[in-house]
Amino acid sequence: MTGPSVSEQNLLNAYQTKFARSAELYDRALKVIAGGVTHDSRAIHPFPVAIHRAAGPLKWDVSGNQLIDYWMGHGALLLGHCFEPVVEAVRRQLELGSHFGASHELETRWAELICELIPSAERVRFTSSGTEAVILALRIARAWTGRHIVLRLNGHFHGWHDEAMSHFVAAEDGGLSPGSEEYVGLADPLSIEAIAGFLSKYEVAGLILEPGGAGSGALPYDPEFLARLRDITRQHRALLIFDEVISGFRYSPGGVQALSGIMPDLTLLSKILGGGLPGGAVAGPAEIMSVFGEGVSTGGRHAKVQHSGTFNANPLSAAAGICMLQHVSDGAVQTFAKSAAEKLVKLVNEFAEARGVDISCFNNSSTFHVVVGGRKAGVEGPSKPVISLFREKKELHNRLRLALLIEGVDMHSAHGWISAAHDDEVIVRTAEAFNRAFQRLVDIPEFAM
Repeated sequence: MTGPSVSEQNLLNAYQTKFARSAELYDRALKVIAGGVTHDSRAIHPFPVAIHRAAGPLKWDVSGNQLIDYWMGHGALLLGHCFEPVVEAVRRQLELGSHFGASHELETRWAELICELIPSAERVRFTSSGTEAVILALRIARAWTGRHIVLRLNGHFHGWHDEAMSHFVAAEDGGLSPGSEEYVGLADPLSIEAIAGFLSKYEVAGLILEPGGAGSGALPYDPEFLARLRDITRQHRALLIFDEVISGFRYSPGGVQALSGIMPDLTLLSKILGGGLPGGAVAGPAEIMSVFGEGVSTGGRHAKVQHSGTFNANPLSAAAGICMLQHVSDGAVQTFAKSAAEKLVKLVNEFAEARGVDISCFNNSSTFHVVVGGRKAGVEGPSKPVISLFREKKELHNRLRLALLIEGVDMHSAHGWISAAHDDEVIVRTAEAFNRAFQRLVDIPEFAM
């Protein structure tokens, strides 16, 4: 087995030197935190960077290194870190109380804003995360239809519970319940025929998908495709469930459904919804959401959906979420962030070509994607090879991330989320950091054209 090349070893040495304090903290974490991290995507070899504070588009690690951030709270911070009105709203609520164990006015105002912005929303039920929203939506679909089977699409992410992770192409199967896939089907995300065939063969409670597309929007749908999904789910009396945890409030104030004009039966929300604090929700028409009422009759069946959660609609999350939704409701923030993404993509592709590295970049709304191997594969935008390249070249994407961290940029190994705080100066600085990172990688054979 051969060791790392000189260029790869230089990359590791530079990373370990710059982030030595994070390495020390990681050694401590390994002694008390299982796996050393609290989210799988934060793991990176040889150790993750530990952050001390953040503001606007920037964050600083425990050694004081400044980084331009494109994690943006896993896509939750559309207004940037520590947006002052959100900070003040949370501070004000904290002085009034952090947990009432009771109904409160803020949860109602939060739900009203969701119903104003999301076209298909008439009623809302809050959860504490996107994963919980998915679990609840599947329960609603089964209660409403009286059916048990749910259809998922390959490569679409719906959290970490068993039904979302069973036979998921990117998942290990450790700890999943045996037979957890028994009532969950999986279909080709680009094949109307495969989806329609499954719906014809089985009595399906609901079809769940990311309307922004697989891979955090790397493989988006056009409105015509979504319209066909809407037609076939109606034909087979299955609910159409849009997981807008990522796309909700980012692609437009009303998410993908507002842009496409295609209305789902249920909508899942999180991330931006909570203004940077934990929160999730399921929204839908009043009729379907009536399954939460006492003694309801649902489509000829009697089924009240049980739902609880200690931190549902927590007052602090509600305060942050209300402030966030008020500031993004007119669409100006979304337009700005999308434009910034387009500028960054153009500059990164120009530098990749000039440096002769096999990397391409494109955006879907204000999410940008960096594809190692993309130039040789002819990737100039969303296309089917993107998802397989993400999977096949995972280690190379991680090396790219190391190089970018050394040069002052922190992003997911293949994606980045842009906020209203990423102005032109920050975008130029980011592109220049990409250019320096490409110089570090060009001598590694796998990156060369």
